[in-house]
Amino acid sequence: MTAVPERPAMPTPPTDALPQGDTCAVLRDRLTDRLLAAGHIRTPSVEHAFRTVPRHAFAPEVSAEKAYADDTIPTRHAPDGRVSSSVSAPWLQADMLEAARLRPGHRVLEIGSGGFNAALAAELTGPTGTVTTVDIDAAVTERTTRFLKATGYDRVRVVTADAEHLPPEVVPAGGFDAVIVTVDTWDLPWLGLVADGGRLVAPLRIHQYVWSIGFTKHADALVSDEPLTVCGFVPMQGAGAWNSHRRTIPGRGIHLACEDGTPLPVEQLAPAFDTPASEVRTHVTVGGEEPFDSLTLYLAGALPGFCRLSVDPDHDSGVLSPPPPHWPGAAIVRGSSLARLVTERIGDGECGKGVHEFVVHGYGPAGRQAATGMAERVQHWQRNHRAAICPRITVRPRTPEPTSSGSAHLVRKKHTLIAIEWPVIPGTAALLTNDQGRYLLHLRSAHKPIRHPGQWSLLGGNPEHGETCGQAIARELSEETGLTVPDLTPFVTLDSLDANGALKNRVLVYQGTLNRPAHEIELNEGVQLRWTRFEETAEMTMDPGTAAVLREHQRAPRPRLADVGTPPTIQVREASGRSRSIVGAHLVLLQDGAVLLGRRHPDSAFAPSTWHLPAGHREHGESAAACMAREAAEETGLTIAESDLTLVHTLDLLDPDSPIPRVQLFFAPSHWHGEPRVLEPDRCTEWRWWPLNALPEQLVDYTRTALAAIAQGKPYTQMGWPA
Repeated sequence: MTAVPERPAMPTPPTDALPQGDTCAVLRDRLTDRLLAAGHIRTPSVEHAFRTVPRHAFAPEVSAEKAYADDTIPTRHAPDGRVSSSVSAPWLQADMLEAARLRPGHRVLEIGSGGFNAALAAELTGPTGTVTTVDIDAAVTERTTRFLKATGYDRVRVVTADAEHLPPEVVPAGGFDAVIVTVDTWDLPWLGLVADGGRLVAPLRIHQYVWSIGFTKHADALVSDEPLTVCGFVPMQGAGAWNSHRRTIPGRGIHLACEDGTPLPVEQLAPAFDTPASEVRTHVTVGGEEPFDSLTLYLAGALPGFCRLSVDPDHDSGVLSPPPPHWPGAAIVRGSSLARLVTERIGDGECGKGVHEFVVHGYGPAGRQAATGMAERVQHWQRNHRAAICPRITVRPRTPEPTSSGSAHLVRKKHTLIAIEWPVIPGTAALLTNDQGRYLLHLRSAHKPIRHPGQWSLLGGNPEHGETCGQAIARELSEETGLTVPDLTPFVTLDSLDANGALKNRVLVYQGTLNRPAHEIELNEGVQLRWTRFEETAEMTMDPGTAAVLREHQRAPRPRLADVGTPPTIQVREASGRSRSIVGAHLVLLQDGAVLLGRRHPDSAFAPSTWHLPAGHREHGESAAACMAREAAEETGLTIAESDLTLVHTLDLLDPDSPIPRVQLFFAPSHWHGEPRVLEPDRCTEWRWWPLNALPEQLVDYTRTALAAIAQGKPYTQMGWPA
């Protein structure tokens, strides 16, 4: 077994006073007691295995005290000095064995040998079960065989092979009841080896993060059904070895790794660090020792161009707050610009271990726009996903046909397609009424970075990690006002949508009764509380969601759970004012009777494998010409001055797949500098000059229409609108 722990070892008390013959038994029991107390051991069967199997016998190179410390024991090194095999940390072995749910009679495959973990599995499966352990290194399997025989577990089958190409005779009819992978693996090519209803537990790499994940096999898919455990293992060897696709920005000592997805070019990023970084604050905080791995995994799926950033410690990189060693930071590349997530200490916190705010630094000409986009996704995670125990991860065989992802983030591996779905965890609010039919409303501070500052709203807040909504609203009321309201009942679910109809956040509103004067309630957050008649709210600055909930209560004042036990849902959409349109900018680059077109990536959500002009959407606070110059630099590496751009056509597009009209602007430059390069390979795979009289057959429809209109000198066309 080959693992490297990601948490401190638990100290082992001195054993000088123990008789020599009892030392290992006492240390073994002490270790097991600690694993029980910490929650890593959760069942009597796993406890029995840890109290029985002699761990020291599988690590004779170290003392008994080290053998029974909660730490990794390296047993073999590669020529470059890196650990290539080890006995894993007991806490992680216990977690993974519990996740495997082994029972007597089970057929088990372990990938990555060492002996101790296989012996534990043999204890759990008993004499009627079978355990097969596989390793690519003959020296490891020879050692494993020796130790298993010496400890009486020689019924474990030891196989020397590349785990990606197991000998057919190793696999039992119907598959294994459990597969436990104990090496850092980038893919899961063993999906077909797991029996239906069986378990697979593996430290899976996704975007260079490693989580131990427990899956259950359902038909042709593996589905995760329990929390993910951050861990570290020695890397897979052989056919399953992974490539981090690490690139170095020239002359900067900055490295970017894009393990999943299309590797990104980085040469164009060097000038981005010549000017000071833009800073965008998120106002989302994290405790000094609180993990935030779920945020980085979410960002990896939510942000195109995601990568991991590391910095040479002895190089003047120009990067503010470089990431810690061995833990690359989260970053995104936008052509010649980059944004990265950092944490900034803003206080000591209640326990004195620090409170940090997530801040995004942007570099390059579009650094602020990239940083703003990343900050918005951090805030979305805070509102909707932070309280989730874990995402749902589904693994299926990879097929050549494009797969619709819906709301899931898809990660394409060599053998499998991995879908990551994030549950939306509602925030909570309390609709409190008194016997006079008034509502208790809360005036929010106008000078804090909160949603709807300076507006009247309901009391409430977001659940904390693993907390139910009922627990969350009770805690929030207690923290904000010291109130305990015993009759809280779910009333409605409030969905707030943006102007395009996308979900911004969800709140479960509870109804309850309270008869206490507002001045007797001690308010710990916000400005003031007030008992308010419904008629008075028309004269108040109201949070739109609160106003919608009050209107619903006037219409139907009693909680009415649906047949499935959930309250009805009401929606509030952001005010859009007048008719809104999405503005797109398109570059019409002509040279010797040919136009520059790019082939969109096969996995693109829009027009996959189809040719299109260099284009993009206008971002907040950006003119259309500035958008065009930025998109040209980000996508192609061309430098174009805004003053050299001329609007040559406007296309008014009503796409049947979108409720928002699109105004597509087409710009032609009089001058440009540079040659077209593929800078966003996850979106565009190549640039090519196409003769205007021989355009490709697979061309975006509205692009073909616009080019034809430009050739005819027409300034305006429209598509998709009723005749």
